[in-house]
Amino acid sequence: MISTNDFKKGLRYEHEGAPWQIMEHTVHNPSARGAATLVKVKARNLVTNQVLQKSFKSGDLFEEPDLNKLEVQFLYEEGDDLVFMDRETYEQYNVGKAHFGDSLPWMTDGFELDLLQYNGEIISIDMPKSVIVTITSVEQGAKGDTASGKVMSRGMLENGIELMVPTFIKEGSKIKVDPSANTYLGRES
Repeated sequence: MISTNDFKKGLRYEHEGAPWQIMEHTVHNPSARGAATLVKVKARNLVTNQVLQKSFKSGDLFEEPDLNKLEVQFLYEEGDDLVFMDRETYEQYNVGKAHFGDSLPWMTDGFELDLLQYNGEIISIDMPKSVIVTITSVEQGAKGDTASGKVMSRGMLENGIELMVPTFIKEGSKIKVDPSANTYLGRES
């Protein structure tokens, strides 16, 4: 069981038959004698992605959600689904493209990520914090203050995603990218 005393950012709990993840929480101690301490949370429903603010009494108890993280590798596209293989059990999972949104271009042969299951159903994906990719082309950046590293060029990645990279990055370079935000993180040596 999870108590409101255990609440912290990122904690997952089950409430009203759905899994929730805490985004923010605060504890309010009313000044009136005998008044209950309130715990206010901003939480996201992991099934619907709905964000709500709720208040609970201090000491309220919640079940732990039946969540299972699967480490998978992308295999191929099949109609409106993407097919993944569990890296431990080799079991295959079909996941609707709707789960991926802006992350769909990252689904290239062998791409690894985590799937989150709730009661046996896949409800969301967790992209890796960073991936190593190759730059296939770079537009020339504007002349100027290149010493500060602030001049950026438009770069094209091997998976067709376009992002801004420092001007010292050349075609064929391997770079580290945050796939959730499509941002340059650094050069890979």
